[in-house]
Amino acid sequence: MQTCAYCGSAVEPLGKGLYCSFCDMEVYRDEVQENGMRRPLLAEKAVFLSAAKRPTQELMEKDSYYLTLLLKLVRNERKRTYNLLRVVNKGAELQPKKFKSGQDEGARNYQYWTRKAWIIENILRDRAGYYPIKITDNMLNSIIEQMEESNQKPMTFSPK
Repeated sequence: MQTCAYCGSAVEPLGKGLYCSFCDMEVYRDEVQENGMRRPLLAEKAVFLSAAKRPTQELMEKDSYYLTLLLKLVRNERKRTYNLLRVVNKGAELQPKKFKSGQDEGARNYQYWTRKAWIIENILRDRAGYYPIKITDNMLNSIIEQMEESNQKPMTFSPK
């Protein structure tokens, strides 16, 4: 039986499409599921730092797991650029003119990665009401486990 991906109710034909009377909306054919199953969520696990350079609008289209992985990479890059800036600033204490361009570039890089982190944090915050303060492997594994479990749990009622 074809069912709605949101509520698990049977969908009915409506013109060229399908309609869910419980949700009171048209359901796209690619969102229709079978027998109350949920639309499977697939976690994109291959995330690279270069993805952070995408425009904010593109980042907003990515799923939350992807963004959480990306945030971890961005925070690591931000930390790396901060540490490099500290080293350059130490050198500038001894030879200010020689390190001026390095200080400027380091400050620009640090600001860039800080702003990218803020963007990703705020996208996640808009979705869930918070963003993760600390991202650990255990946290990421837990998210994957929960996604897999929710993929398996149908939206059906037990027989009486």
